[in-house]
Amino acid sequence: MLFASPLHARPRPFAFPPAIDESPMAMFVVDPSTGSFLASNRAAQALYGWSREEFQALSVSDLNQMQQSKVADDLDQAVQLQRNYFEFSQRLKDGELREISMFSWPITEQGETVLMSVVLESRDAGRTYAIIDFNRMNLAFIFVLGILVATVLLLIFITFRRRRLVRELGRQHLLLRVMMDAIPDQIYFRRPDRQIVACNQAAAEFLGMPVEMIVGKSDRELFGQSEDSLLRQQVFGAIDERDHQVVQGEVTSPTGKKHTLEMFRAPVIDPSGKPFGTVSIWRDITDRRRNEERIEALAFYDPLTKLANRARAQEVLLDLLAAHRHAKQHMALAIFDLDNFAAVNSIFGHNIGDALLRATGRRLSNTIEAGSFAARLSSDEFLVLLTELGDDRTTALQTAQERIDRLHEKLSQKAFVNSHHITPSTCVGAVLVGPDAESANDELRRADLAMHNAKAKGRGSVSWFHDDMVDQLVSRFDLETALERALQTNGFSIYLQPIINRNASGRHFEALLRLDHPERGVISPGDFIDVAESTGLIVPIGAWVLEEACKMLSEYPDLHLSVNVSVQQFLQEDFVDQLTALLERYDFAPNHLTLEMTESLMIANFEITLSQLMAIRDLKIRLSIDDFGTGYSALLYLKQLPLDELKIDQSFISGVPHDSNDTSLVELIITTAHHLGLVIVAEGVETPEQEEWLRRHGCESLQGFLFSRPQPIKHYLPSFH
Repeated sequence: MLFASPLHARPRPFAFPPAIDESPMAMFVVDPSTGSFLASNRAAQALYGWSREEFQALSVSDLNQMQQSKVADDLDQAVQLQRNYFEFSQRLKDGELREISMFSWPITEQGETVLMSVVLESRDAGRTYAIIDFNRMNLAFIFVLGILVATVLLLIFITFRRRRLVRELGRQHLLLRVMMDAIPDQIYFRRPDRQIVACNQAAAEFLGMPVEMIVGKSDRELFGQSEDSLLRQQVFGAIDERDHQVVQGEVTSPTGKKHTLEMFRAPVIDPSGKPFGTVSIWRDITDRRRNEERIEALAFYDPLTKLANRARAQEVLLDLLAAHRHAKQHMALAIFDLDNFAAVNSIFGHNIGDALLRATGRRLSNTIEAGSFAARLSSDEFLVLLTELGDDRTTALQTAQERIDRLHEKLSQKAFVNSHHITPSTCVGAVLVGPDAESANDELRRADLAMHNAKAKGRGSVSWFHDDMVDQLVSRFDLETALERALQTNGFSIYLQPIINRNASGRHFEALLRLDHPERGVISPGDFIDVAESTGLIVPIGAWVLEEACKMLSEYPDLHLSVNVSVQQFLQEDFVDQLTALLERYDFAPNHLTLEMTESLMIANFEITLSQLMAIRDLKIRLSIDDFGTGYSALLYLKQLPLDELKIDQSFISGVPHDSNDTSLVELIITTAHHLGLVIVAEGVETPEQEEWLRRHGCESLQGFLFSRPQPIKHYLPSFH
């Protein structure tokens, strides 16, 4: 080890305790990095002749006669405990050289390593001098004194080591305290007498008092007034010496705040196997539990209606099937589908549609019996599971029918939704499930088939599953395929039915669509229009019919055509643009084209409908309400809509002139239409009596089998191509 440069900082002075300072043995402390004397006792000062202050200004090289490298090497060996006994010449203050025997060993003081050195003897010119004037003490006394000195040195070493241990223990205690307070879980340590001897900051926050006020208190002092059963069980409950206890639940803290806690408690056993106390760790899982509930809600419940979703419904259905199989009970599944819900969204907006769905969910939840179950399967489909219908199939079917009728009636009542009065209707598909049923998916599929069968019957229909529905489903799929193929291969045709008006010039017809099926022949819209609307094919089909009508009008200037327009087609944003493009492409008088729409479309969303109709009227195209009287029949709106004619539905015409109700209603419609300046067209005229009565009461235009059935275009327009 080489000495440090003179600029090296000297360690702080080393103070000997009184026992060493008064020792008869010459002793001093050396800094091994510089060779400087840090301390010397009185015996060393007497031997060398320097005072304490003079010693601290010296270094080992000032006394030793060896080269500095040799001195540095000796110091390094002493520090490394490679060598502790040394003999060399040292110079005293008066210049005398004396042979010295010395023992040196390293000690650590406040993180610094220094060398403690003891001069054992000094010889001069062949004479040996004792360092201490023992007044001719005998060798036995010298031996005892040596043991005493060794003991003193050992005590010094132990004292220094104890100080280091105390400091290290303090640092470890501080580290443990910081770590405990950094843990968000509450930590308590209790003695066997239940007195708390330690806790962390999280526990203090839970109890609402500082740690210093908690330590030393008993459980009863802290929690004795709590009425929370879980808290009292965890705090006061007995615990076996080897038992570990974990519980979860909602707890009210002494501060009055509610928490969901996961509580762990275990005994602490000392090395001898005796109980030393208990440690309790309480974890606040309030947020975790809330997140778990939120995740479960997202996974198994519909966020809009708060009903169970399809995944949850399938789980519940499986459980109910097992329970009813064991009890040999029947149950029923019913799927409620809102009619024309897509139109509600398009006409009123999605906010109204969502509100209607919420209202439907509430009505179902509030109407079903205890033990039954409701869920939302998809956009506008709701499932109801009717349970415990009995073990007799006939009785179970009757009971299920009564419950479903009650639900159906409830859902069909008028609803006030966001300032709108809406009277919804639903189609219902139901299936009775026997105790031998096992597959939830199969039963759901049967109920879905029944629901589609109900929709095919019309608005508000109820249908129970039967085996023939599978064949009907195959037929429906075949029809859907045929519609798609017809669009691609020009498989549609238009038939014309004349509209008789003796006072009007030109030829007037209604254009009626037909499907040319490769196996079933010519199919009328009544058999495929529902499929076309449910699949969205009605839009391209309607566009094709309009273009064909415009072609005919451009080729025959005396021709007048009425064309039906579906709800989906009318509500397209670019519908008016499509009409404009057709007028530019085909040269004909726009007022020779009449667009027929249902009254429910025109009245359901009056503002949007009025805006669209005004844009169409600006194109000079005529507008007509088809099947008037079967929908809302809100005559109040008629004077505000830009209409040209009303078509009275054939269901009213069939009762003329013998049914007084029908005749009164038709007469009222004719009078009102004339007052508003509208042309009246009567559909479904089949007898001369009907014709005579209608003409007598002022109906200008008549249409029906009395005059002609619908015929292919070539029948009336042979040259059309």
